[in-house]
Amino acid sequence: MKTRTHRCGELRLEHVGQTVTVCGWVDTKRDRGGVAFILLRDVAGKAQLTFAEEIDKDLLAATKEVRHEFVITATGKVRERDDENKTDTMATGEVEIAVESFEILNTAVTPAIEVRDDLKCDPELRLKHRFVDLRRRPMQAMLQARAKLIASARNTLEGEGFLDVETPVLYKRTPEGARDFIVPSRAHRGQFYALPQSPQLFKQLCMISGLDRYFQIARCFRDEDKRADRQPEFTQIDIEMSFPTRDDVMELFEKVVANVFSDIRRDERFKDQSWPVLSESDVQPPFERMSYEQAMRDYSIDRPDLRSRDLVLTDLTEWSRDCSFNAFKGVAGKEGLIKGLRCPGMGDTFSTGQLKNLERDAKGMGATGLANLKVTAAGLEGGIAKFIPEPEQKAMIAACKAEAGDLLLICAHEKHKIVHAVMHNMRLLIAEKLGLNDNSKFAIVWIVDFPLFEYREEDHKLFASHHPFTLPQDVDKVRTFAAISRKPGEGTPIQKLAADGVDLREVFALRNNQYDLVVNGIEIAGGSIRMHRTDYQADIFELIGINKEEADKKFGFLMSALNHGAPPHGGIASGVDRLLMLLLGLDNIQDVIAFPKSATGRDLMIDTPNDVEPALLVELGIQSVPKPQD
Repeated sequence: MKTRTHRCGELRLEHVGQTVTVCGWVDTKRDRGGVAFILLRDVAGKAQLTFAEEIDKDLLAATKEVRHEFVITATGKVRERDDENKTDTMATGEVEIAVESFEILNTAVTPAIEVRDDLKCDPELRLKHRFVDLRRRPMQAMLQARAKLIASARNTLEGEGFLDVETPVLYKRTPEGARDFIVPSRAHRGQFYALPQSPQLFKQLCMISGLDRYFQIARCFRDEDKRADRQPEFTQIDIEMSFPTRDDVMELFEKVVANVFSDIRRDERFKDQSWPVLSESDVQPPFERMSYEQAMRDYSIDRPDLRSRDLVLTDLTEWSRDCSFNAFKGVAGKEGLIKGLRCPGMGDTFSTGQLKNLERDAKGMGATGLANLKVTAAGLEGGIAKFIPEPEQKAMIAACKAEAGDLLLICAHEKHKIVHAVMHNMRLLIAEKLGLNDNSKFAIVWIVDFPLFEYREEDHKLFASHHPFTLPQDVDKVRTFAAISRKPGEGTPIQKLAADGVDLREVFALRNNQYDLVVNGIEIAGGSIRMHRTDYQADIFELIGINKEEADKKFGFLMSALNHGAPPHGGIASGVDRLLMLLLGLDNIQDVIAFPKSATGRDLMIDTPNDVEPALLVELGIQSVPKPQD
């Protein structure tokens, strides 16, 4: 086999007259009688090989043995194509190789899936034959973009003085919100490691160790229920720094994001792609900032899609307190939530059946109903309009800033979470119908000032809305509440606070130092300023119901480290897979990972998870229990 001189996709007019050797896979073959053309493909692109009787009759005959996906090498002279044969469908379309010799390096069976850019087939078939799927140009371009994203982030962070530090994969189980993958220890029978959901504690330990600026392209593992934007193993850009303000971390990551966009856009390899990241959408820092409170008020979600910025929700709770419609009035009286959505110009868009379907969807999310009202010059029309006097109708129309021809959708419920879920989904649907979600545009926003705690009503417990290592904005008030919780008595911390006369709204109003970066309604990064003192950390543990014994067992190493002079520190992490999915305009995270798992968490290509021999289970001290039959 001759040494390759060029990759297929590199040949241009400047190579005319040169003798070259290329290697690759046979993409297509055409036999025209007296002349044959083979389109040869490699990771750089395609090149046309021309075989002709006038060059070598025996060589032309030998091409009859060649089939699709055979691996071959060919040597010949680069020449310019005739004008009528030139093509702009590939970068090498102005030249061809007049082949003087070639060799079949390997044959191939007919693949189970076609190697074509516009492949349409069963997604599981693609996963089972991923090694063939990855030969397609969209998949190889994706992997090139992924590598560019990581290289860009790495270059930016190294330029800012960050040190790449690897942290353990055999970890310790910690409560971080998702289920852990557990790894049994042979040397310590009956004991287990956990795979890390994130390097959270170790990156804090790096700061305590005095490393000042850490980053890692980290592998993370979460045993979560499957969704289109989740995989059991994923990659994140993990960052931590000492002595920062919140602004320091946010401004640093803005540089990372801006450079990722710029570097991918400038890469010549991606000229043949139509990804959103290649559009002219402005992504220059500084990015907009929005409080959690405003996001929930206007969009009912903490990751709003601001491409449809003007499609905002209206809180009608105060209007409802004195209204004549008892269903709304009753919800408001029980401190529930009533929100309305103005759908501009859509008064006649939905049929009666379609409106009933919207109400059915709302009920599926826990709502008792979804009111719809058409705005006219005279007032409101619709099922509940007759229960609302004209002055109240005018007040509602004014509150929603509605006009004649608009449609109003209204949800009321005692549980705020239900209203937010319903109205967020209704807003997404209306934005889609109005054509507001242009994938070539990027609406980027920081969400800040998140609640410190969330409240779980069923068991009267607080838990950290981000994670329990996030520094509160008001540590003095947290200290006061923790002192009350430590007093002898029965009940959870929140019950003790209530019994002591604390207005629980003060507890729920506490904010933390968390910040999330949201792009087109997708959270692509999140971080916080961390706890750096043991007394601060102990106060949070107290309020979320982790006693000293439990804290020592689960986080003793961290508490010990904080006692040894921990600096103020903070950081951020971004999911590489989710970010790339957004940049490339894809809707499934499987399509931005080289070898992903299926929707059920299986690797269909290598057929895993699978059984292991019983002797190994005995050695590990594990007994396999069959899954109960439904």
